[in-house]
Amino acid sequence: MSRSVPYRLAVLLMSLAASTAPAQETLREVGRTTESEINAVLSCPHGTLSIGQGTPAKVVVLTAKETPADLPVSLSYVIRNRVGYLEAALGTDDLDGGASFQRGIWTLGFTDELPLRLDVELGFGSGTLDLSGLQIKDLNVSAGAGDLTIDFATPNPIVVDNITIEAGVSSFAGRRLGNANFRQLRFQGGVGAYTLDFSGELTGESAVDAEVGMGMLTIVIPKEIGARILFDRNWISNLDLAPDFSDGGDNQFTSDNFEQAASRITFRLDASLANVRVRRP
Repeated sequence: MSRSVPYRLAVLLMSLAASTAPAQETLREVGRTTESEINAVLSCPHGTLSIGQGTPAKVVVLTAKETPADLPVSLSYVIRNRVGYLEAALGTDDLDGGASFQRGIWTLGFTDELPLRLDVELGFGSGTLDLSGLQIKDLNVSAGAGDLTIDFATPNPIVVDNITIEAGVSSFAGRRLGNANFRQLRFQGGVGAYTLDFSGELTGESAVDAEVGMGMLTIVIPKEIGARILFDRNWISNLDLAPDFSDGGDNQFTSDNFEQAASRITFRLDASLANVRVRRP
């Protein structure tokens, strides 16, 4: 009998916590009609933005949590020649005070049934792009200051010709990029710690251009992938390679399995004041 009181109290407290937890509020949603692909341009100057897989019947669903009501949000959508053009601006970049220092928490969920061209600009805050299950046709992401994560937990069902990522004063983690099914990836980092992880089901030949100003760049290349690295050494930058790479001269380093590998990546690395580590799990 004495044990029932603490138990009931615990249940009551959990119920109260659940009832007072901030709920997701749906701000906008766009239903599917005649479009055959989507071109989305998104900006979020301040706050937290998450992008992922949404409802198949909806082009996009925008939700918010713990977001001040006076923060401006705009979303427009038009269809031209069966291409859906989406533009969304979340928050404001006005630094005159007031709402400019309030940060929202937004989530955008896209349909997985249409190819998606995605252009994302982040200012100060954090961004999480879980692109698993989506049909990514083109990807451009720019982040000013904060944390940025891009993840492909499952293989992209279509080829993305170009991926461009710019990370300023921030930390960046690109996870399972081998699942992106890309042909060309360009990465530019300013000051920070950056990780490019090419785990996944990479197929064919791919190229990666990576430039880092100051900090640490870690590149993860699974052992089954052949890799060639072009790196112009200087007296400040440093390249730390896995043991299976050999120096071919002319600032070129090649993995032992490069010629035989079914999937290969050629890296062109420019690290002004940065350290570069290459790992082969």
